[in-house]
Amino acid sequence: MTKLIDAHRAVMDHMNTHGESGRLRPLDDTQMRHLLTQGWRLAGEWAGVWLDLHPKPSATELDDLFVDFTPSPHDPDVYDDKRPALYSMAGSATRIATDVYVVRAAYEESQSANATSTFFVVARNAAGQFLPQWSVKPLSERHYRKRDEIGLWAFLDSCAYYCGPLVVQEVIPLPPSEKGQPRFAIDAFQATNGNTLMKQLSVWQWNGTEAQNLVIRSYDLYIDEDREIQLVGNLLTVPTKETTSSFSSYGCCAEPRGIWILRINSDNVQDLGNRFLQPQIQWADRLLTATRSKFTVDAGLASPSVIAYLRHTEFEMDAIDKCSVLSSGKKGAFQISFGVGTKLWLAYVLRNGQPYFTHVRVQ
Repeated sequence: MTKLIDAHRAVMDHMNTHGESGRLRPLDDTQMRHLLTQGWRLAGEWAGVWLDLHPKPSATELDDLFVDFTPSPHDPDVYDDKRPALYSMAGSATRIATDVYVVRAAYEESQSANATSTFFVVARNAAGQFLPQWSVKPLSERHYRKRDEIGLWAFLDSCAYYCGPLVVQEVIPLPPSEKGQPRFAIDAFQATNGNTLMKQLSVWQWNGTEAQNLVIRSYDLYIDEDREIQLVGNLLTVPTKETTSSFSSYGCCAEPRGIWILRINSDNVQDLGNRFLQPQIQWADRLLTATRSKFTVDAGLASPSVIAYLRHTEFEMDAIDKCSVLSSGKKGAFQISFGVGTKLWLAYVLRNGQPYFTHVRVQ
């Protein structure tokens, strides 16, 4: 184990060598890519040796998997430009079946959102030894040219908002398949600055040789959202921040909040899609999008007077502030408030479960 520690320390020393500019190498630098590959390999070897020495680890011990392997990251609470930026590594392991673990590891730059991460499966082989068996990195390299969701795991540039490498936030064990194959979900975020995170959730199934992807999709979430991903029965519920067409949302706002639901069946994983926590926001967006287009508005959406009012009344909309439900049921009313101070009041009746707007007023 000492050799692994020393080898990783050498990798970290190279990572933390500042260039002529006085800055660390960016993650997508050619030499950094080589160092990251070395680091991931050493982390996998460490995890295998560590699990051989800890055959029945507790959840707390799994959280501390890399404590003796690499110094703990230290990021001061207050940014200090006089402190040198440094890369550090952190991670943990999650048991998904007997003698099968998913390990997450991340390299992070202090005082920065710059980071990159990986996840891999460590399992006991036929000889009884724990070894890293599969990693998402080689798979993502093969997908990178496609620019698809799996390919994002090979992305290392950090040049702009919504344009950073993926970092694993949570590994979620899921019920096994009908054949007993372990399944797990990876919840990750892009390492960028901003109050609205671009995240990705993926579901994988371990067949003893490789992890097969079942579902993978990006979604948005407000950074200070207090809701968590939950597995209740066979339903995996993921908190989201939804998107709208006719108006936007400030990055620092949680609305419009939503939820993404996946059903974990015995033989597959079914994506049940997204829904708004306040459907009134989606209703208003549908109405505003229709009335601001050049096309004829569906007569089943709103009364002629509502359509005419919205077509011919000019009012300013920017980002949604909140939605206040004034009354609900078969007949209801709600108010959408925008950041510029505009308030849009709408009344409706439900017809076959869908809103038909009867009155509208802009304040």
